Amino acid sequence: MARRADVLSGACGGGQRDGAGTSYIVRTPGGVLYFVSNDNLSDVSFRKSSNDGITWSAATFMFSGTVTALSVWYDRWSDIAAGLIHCAYQESVTDDTLYRTIDTESSDALSTQTTIFAGASTANGGCLSICRGRGGNVYCATMIDAGAEGGFFRLPNANVPNGAWDAARTTVFEAVTQDQVILVPGWAADNQDMMAFFWDASSDEISRKLYDDSANSWAETSIATGMVEQAATTAFPHFAAAVDITNSRNLLAAWSAVDLLNADLRCWHVTESAITEVTNIVLNSTDDQGLVAIGIDTNTGYWYAFYGGKSDGSETFGTLINIYYKVSTDSGTTWGPEILLTQSARNYVCLYTTPRFTGNMTFAGIVFATLNDIIFSAELAQPRASYQLVGG
Repeated sequence: MARRADVLSGACGGGQRDGAGTSYIVRTPGGVLYFVSNDNLSDVSFRKSSNDGITWSAATFMFSGTVTALSVWYDRWSDIAAGLIHCAYQESVTDDTLYRTIDTESSDALSTQTTIFAGASTANGGCLSICRGRGGNVYCATMIDAGAEGGFFRLPNANVPNGAWDAARTTVFEAVTQDQVILVPGWAADNQDMMAFFWDASSDEISRKLYDDSANSWAETSIATGMVEQAATTAFPHFAAAVDITNSRNLLAAWSAVDLLNADLRCWHVTESAITEVTNIVLNSTDDQGLVAIGIDTNTGYWYAFYGGKSDGSETFGTLINIYYKVSTDSGTTWGPEILLTQSARNYVCLYTTPRFTGNMTFAGIVFATLNDIIFSAELAQPRASYQLVGG
């Protein structure tokens, strides 16, 4: 049976987006949802739902402090048959990047909190991304103050989750304010190698960076130029990734510009040897669009792209927009119609989804009759709140 979009409202602080932390909603094989967030007091907590987001548990607190960015990764997105949710968060009192895990397969046991990076100051313009390689190492790209402090760090598999992080590795950053990074697993023969999507704010370019773990080195190839970023303090993210384990590749979606006439929501699938652009999700926007999240239905292989603002320009980005989505049943060759997901226009400034899920979809031609297994989070501007929606 189709279900209306249900909304769960709760506290969620600006650090959920301001620090450009790449984050996702986790869905376990048993169908339990986990949403890790930082609240209005800038603490980190998680809530869970066993009924597709209709009801949620009370918050379980993981850290109390002043969190400026948060990033989340789940073992199974790296094709690892385990249940750790890896959480990295930046904190502005100690100026550190910290790490803790939730063991979803052991009564949500929390690991010991460890330090990824010990800094000296925190400022706007940072970013944060955590990811586990297919070989088990955990990696974190962290920048806490606009290019001046941070780096790229590794937690060896043998040390997961309670052990010490290695000293800084060769950095993925180019030390420029507002640069942004999404870490994803690599697909090379060495399963500890990694991939990063790097948005270079100074040159308006997104590139693919490949990390050779054994050589501790990066190699870079351009994906797209003319990609004009928007500060995370305004809204985030405007580029998003998902892991296509079946085809040993990563998906990337990105806006060429935000809230601008003729902007495009572009899409690629990427491996170590190829960067393949597919059909634009949105072509020649009529202004007032931004935000993006992308996910894969592992049952069908279909791609789901979520974004903010109607393509005809009738909504106002930064004031009142709805969230929409499109579906591709052929790996991005074509995209279906633009479908309204939310129930009312609001000032959505943050958007996440489950990047891998098992859906139960029924089609009537190209019109969706049901959409029962899509969960995403859209944060509102003042007054700050976190909204969980279930499309149906």
